[in-house]
Amino acid sequence: MITINKQIDPPKDNIFAYDLLDREETIKDLSHLITADTQPFVLSVNADWGAGKTTFIKLWQAYLTKEKQVKSIYFSAWEDDFTSDPLIAILGELDTYIEKNNSNLKGKFEKVIKDVLVVTLKGMATKFIGDEGVNVLEKSATTLIGNYQKEKDTLAEFKESIAEILQEIDKDKPFIIFIDELDRCRPLYAIECLERIKHIFGIERLVFVLSIDKKNLAESIKSQYGNIDADNYLRRFIDLEFELKNPSMDKFCDALWQKFQLDSILRSKKMNTYRTENRADHLFAMKTLAVRFDLSLRQIEQILTKLQIIFKTIQPRRLPETIFVLILFETLKSYDNSLYIDLTNGRVEAKKEVKALINAIKTDVFQDTTMERFKIYLSSIVDATALSNSELNTLIKQKKDELLLVESGNGKEHERLNSYIIFLEYNFDNSIPNAIRKINFANKFIFD
Repeated sequence: MITINKQIDPPKDNIFAYDLLDREETIKDLSHLITADTQPFVLSVNADWGAGKTTFIKLWQAYLTKEKQVKSIYFSAWEDDFTSDPLIAILGELDTYIEKNNSNLKGKFEKVIKDVLVVTLKGMATKFIGDEGVNVLEKSATTLIGNYQKEKDTLAEFKESIAEILQEIDKDKPFIIFIDELDRCRPLYAIECLERIKHIFGIERLVFVLSIDKKNLAESIKSQYGNIDADNYLRRFIDLEFELKNPSMDKFCDALWQKFQLDSILRSKKMNTYRTENRADHLFAMKTLAVRFDLSLRQIEQILTKLQIIFKTIQPRRLPETIFVLILFETLKSYDNSLYIDLTNGRVEAKKEVKALINAIKTDVFQDTTMERFKIYLSSIVDATALSNSELNTLIKQKKDELLLVESGNGKEHERLNSYIIFLEYNFDNSIPNAIRKINFANKFIFD
């Protein structure tokens, strides 16, 4: 089966076994902060799409449960955006928690729902625009004011009742509600979620942690309210903002390469993974090109998912050079699809542009000799792209003739040309067309 980068379930005996991005210390620091007292507040954890927010939240929740004995629930706004009201969904999660862990409180909690929650959920807006809208407008001002005061009192009673229940669950520690993937759900639902949960802000012992991509969430807000100041809007709900630092490109590629078991797939195909100290391997190629093309974490995740699909479909004992072709083409395609198309169509200007990008790769990332050979190798792939067998042989002969003209004292140029010729003879006339076909196949899959 295909491994998708889904949320993890941390093992209780080794919570940080899946902490491939070194988030343990951050989790411990935030845990000290969040358990310092029982004052209510709302904390947002902001990071880019694909930066591992859900894994971070899952690890944090598991750590709080085991090490701090802090009670919590997890709510995925994206998974539950089919519901009509997010507050009902969140309270449903709380009801499930109480039934499982504090069954003696279930009757009391359900009484709160029955007696006061209905009025709270309706709110004044529903009365004005719902089915009874016309009748409401006909009511006297005195009646409307009375209803407003009643709803205000009802909300206060509701908060008091929830606070009492939380105190009975644990009088010394806060109760955490983790709300994840707000930026990923329907824009309207994201807004509704914020607007609804504010009804239960400010309850003693109740802490909210919102996991968000602030840039994407801001777009959701603007899609509903126009050119609004999204930062100011979010400040209405969030007390503290925490920026979860993006993982380094190295760690992120390492983590997903390991999670998707790409080396294992290649070994099962009897293919060399080139894991040696003095030779560029496939993972090194992925890291280097991801940095060179300045790819986002989301782009890298999608590329590695596609590579996993391709690796599972290639024939056993395929030349390992094919993998380098795949990595170069997939990263280039993500960087500039038009340039990739021009290259695979054999356009000379595209080849020059791609080789210029390759030659600009810094050599301090890895051993100089290894990096230089790697750059020569990539250039040979570019030059061989879209050439027929006879055209490739002509190019090889031309380079061999050039090699004969290199002065014996120019050892560096001699080595460069010799390496280039060796790489050109790697049967690229077969591996490049095969790689393009596999990429076309993988790109028929749609990724979120």
